[in-house]
Amino acid sequence: MDKKYEVLEHPADLKIVSYGKSLGDVFSNMLEGMFKSCRPKLTSEEVVRKITLSSEDKESLLINFLSEALSLSDINDEVYFGAKFNKLTEKYLEGEIKGFKVKSLGLEIKAATWHDLKFEKKKDLIEATVLFDI
Repeated sequence: MDKKYEVLEHPADLKIVSYGKSLGDVFSNMLEGMFKSCRPKLTSEEVVRKITLSSEDKESLLINFLSEALSLSDINDEVYFGAKFNKLTEKYLEGEIKGFKVKSLGLEIKAATWHDLKFEKKKDLIEATVLFDI
């Protein structure tokens, strides 16, 4: 697989579709796409945050995961470009997100939204699309 994620055209907000062979790939690639879209100015200080979440379904879990990452980013002045999951099902995740402390962001994301949220299975790939409020 060449592409991890793609930023789609949207008139007012940020829309990203992430690709992966597994749910873990899709979640991690969406996380990377979300924070790279913020155009962060990074420090050299690496960070790792543990994360554990449960939800009713994979859609809720993805939104909760991205929302938790945005919250941690805001509280700690960090951005995250990858995730490693010790356990991941459609209703539960446990693992860590990795990234860097930041000096500033070129774009601030307010929230991951439910609007136009979708998961699709295409051949051997899973695709997820999320619209972010900026």
